Amino acid sequence: MPEFPLAVPTCFEQVADDLAAKGWSVQHDVFSEELVAALGQACRQMWHNDALTPAGIGQGSDLAVVPEIRGDYTRWLDECSPRACQSEYLQILEQLRETLNRSLFLGLDSFETHFALYPPGAGYSKHLDRFQNNPLRMVSVVAYLNQNWQPGDGGELRLHLKEGLVDVVPTGGTLVVFLSDRILHEVLEAHKERASLVGWFRRRPLNPLLR
Repeated sequence: MPEFPLAVPTCFEQVADDLAAKGWSVQHDVFSEELVAALGQACRQMWHNDALTPAGIGQGSDLAVVPEIRGDYTRWLDECSPRACQSEYLQILEQLRETLNRSLFLGLDSFETHFALYPPGAGYSKHLDRFQNNPLRMVSVVAYLNQNWQPGDGGELRLHLKEGLVDVVPTGGTLVVFLSDRILHEVLEAHKERASLVGWFRRRPLNPLLR
C-alpha cells in the first residue's frame, strides 16, 4: 500500500479549457493536505540543511545569480532523494500532461520540475518562462506547498494579463498552469518562507542538439 494513494484530480479538463480560452488556469485544493504537507516538509528540510542553491537568471554561459531580480533557492526534483510524496506528485502531473495532449494536441513530451523556496524578503521580477533561444518549454506549472498562509504573508504570483493584473495567493494545494511563452508574471515579496514546486512541460526538440 503506497504511503500516498494516487488520486487524480478531476479539474484537469477545466485546466485544458482555460488554457485554450485564455492561456492560464488557477485551481484550488488540487492536492491532498497530506501530500502538500509532505512535499512542503521535504522542501523546507532541504532549505534548513543548505541543500537548496540560489537560483539564477539566464541560460548557459549567461546564467547569473542576481538576488535583486530573483531571490529563490531551488533543487531539481531528479536530484533529490526518492520520496513517496514526490512520486505521487509526478504521477499526478503525468495525468495532467496526458489530458493537455489529448485535449489541446500540444505534443508535450517531458516534464522538468524543481522545489523552490523564497525566504522572507525575496521575490522574482516580471518575466516569461520560455528562453528566447530555446522554444521547448510549452506549459508552466506551479504547485504551492504553504499550509496556513495568511493575508499579509505576501508572496503572491502576479499574472500580467491583457485584462489587468491577477494575484494568486500561494496557498497550499493551489495549482497554477499557464502557457510559458505568453504569460508575463512575477513573484511579489514574501514575508515568510514560501515553498512551491515549479515545473515545465516540454515538447520534443525537432533538432536533437537542442535540449
